[in-house]
Amino acid sequence: MPHTLASKLRLFWSLAKPFWTSEEKWRALLLLGCVLTTTALQNWIGVRLSYWNRDFFNTVQRGDYSYFVHLGAVMIGLIFLSITFWLAEDYLFSLLKIRWRRWLTARFLDQWLGDRAHYLGQLDSGHGDNPDQRISEDIRSFVFTSLDLFMQIFSSAIGFIAFVVILWNLSEGPPTPIGRPPPVDISTHVAWMSATYLWLWRAYETTMAFLTAIPGHLVWFCFLYSWLGSWLVSRVGRPIIGLAYEQEKLEADFRFGLMRLRENSESTALIEGEPAERRTLWLSFGRIVGNFNARLVRQIHLNAFKAVYFRLSDTVPLLLSAPRFFAGIISLGQLTQLTGAFGRVQSSLNLFINSFETFAGWWAVTQRLDGFVRGIEHSRELRATQSRIYDTGLTGDRLEVQDLALFRPDERLLLAPVTFSLSPGDSVLITGPSGCGKSTLLRALSGLWPYEQGLVHLPDPFRCMIMPQKPYLPIGTLRAAVCYPEPPEKFTDEAIRTALALAQAPTLAARLDEEAHWSQTLSGGEQQRVALSRIFIHKPAWLFLDESTSAMDETAEHAFYLSLRATLPDVTYLTIAHRSTLKAFHARNFAIVAQEDGSHHLAEVSNAMANW
Repeated sequence: MPHTLASKLRLFWSLAKPFWTSEEKWRALLLLGCVLTTTALQNWIGVRLSYWNRDFFNTVQRGDYSYFVHLGAVMIGLIFLSITFWLAEDYLFSLLKIRWRRWLTARFLDQWLGDRAHYLGQLDSGHGDNPDQRISEDIRSFVFTSLDLFMQIFSSAIGFIAFVVILWNLSEGPPTPIGRPPPVDISTHVAWMSATYLWLWRAYETTMAFLTAIPGHLVWFCFLYSWLGSWLVSRVGRPIIGLAYEQEKLEADFRFGLMRLRENSESTALIEGEPAERRTLWLSFGRIVGNFNARLVRQIHLNAFKAVYFRLSDTVPLLLSAPRFFAGIISLGQLTQLTGAFGRVQSSLNLFINSFETFAGWWAVTQRLDGFVRGIEHSRELRATQSRIYDTGLTGDRLEVQDLALFRPDERLLLAPVTFSLSPGDSVLITGPSGCGKSTLLRALSGLWPYEQGLVHLPDPFRCMIMPQKPYLPIGTLRAAVCYPEPPEKFTDEAIRTALALAQAPTLAARLDEEAHWSQTLSGGEQQRVALSRIFIHKPAWLFLDESTSAMDETAEHAFYLSLRATLPDVTYLTIAHRSTLKAFHARNFAIVAQEDGSHHLAEVSNAMANW
């Protein structure tokens, strides 16, 4: 990861540049310009308040009541303008934030869902994790914090330019005079210390006279003090950045574990797995606590230093300027004005110190988003390798596989090279032991498995539907679940009811407009039937069934295959199953057998039980 400021800025710009060079850039730049203008106006108000503060204390010192009333009227006007500018800035700034977030979220969703990166990213956990957090939380944090930090930097720069001039002018004038008697006479009380006390006082006078004789001495001291503080904060707080990154990752892992338990609560309850889940979750939370404690120790060190630093910074300008005030060189109003100006200049220079935790969190978010982007790019690279394997239309309406070898993500051979051909109307049953690559073969044929070699000639068009063992049912109406991924408005009630009946779920037709979390409401067999009903809705030409009827009873399973062949006689379907009774509903049978070297081989065997 980048360590220098320039490399970090390049990484940030690689994430921010697409928006600021997109079709949205002119609206965004207009909003940003308006925000910068209102911020500059607020800083102008700050400068006017600085001079108002000087005049106020001078007026009080003089006892000028009439001018005091005038200053009250000026203050009312400044307050009105300040509130107006602040409200305008807040509104425009919020519009800019949500506009950038909306665009970046849409871009990341398109990239994550495009080219099946959301699926391919799961095959290699080393390239990005917790994509839900990246899109829902990290994009928001990246956009909002980036803009907040930019505006803080801009406001600090404007404030620095304005107030450093004020501070420099107030540093001008005669230096602290030398030769004045000490403020306290101790000769009558501790005469033995008089000589030492007098020497210390003369040394103090000489030092203050030397410092105040330097042009802009308050400005130079402010620079030195702020630079020293920033350097020490970077040394003390550097480990917090890595700990902040790790904290967010551990929190996301813990949240994912809770979500996973919720989604599988029934299975957990059936096998009484609560103690094991509690141990796993508590172990995950223990890592959060450990990292939090490590971060807390570093944070205490940082906060202790910052507390000392800021407490001293409040008194520094007074200690430097008090001798000139008591010597009558500067007025009370000037003393308060230079104290305020010193604070504003120091605040501008101390931006890094004041916002160190914000910078640490922002950099952690930037790193996570960069990891997410690299994960998507890795998925695209995997997808690009498949372009050399797949072609369409070269074999007419047939699907032909030539020397297709499948590998695990760690590059170990999973399925030895296979060659076969499928024609329209074919029905193939694929059998074999668990873990032999049956499901992976279907993924490869549908373009979902990137770790492969060989050639796959697809028909054109290749209208294929894949039915997994555990179907996805979206939350909402049952009508939407049946028609997914198409909108339900495209299909009539009669078509949906017919599809449910052919999938052996006619009783569910009465619940079409009921809204529910169907993955938790329906049984496993009912969920599979709802998913199978989509076949009769969408009518694919090619169908891959990956143990899609495993939760159904054999009677319903047989009825489904009979309905499939009667309703869609030209469909080509491949079925993965362990039940031998399904051989009767498939004309061909592919068997996968394990070899001694851990690989597997596919061969077509005679299917004497076939009824068609």
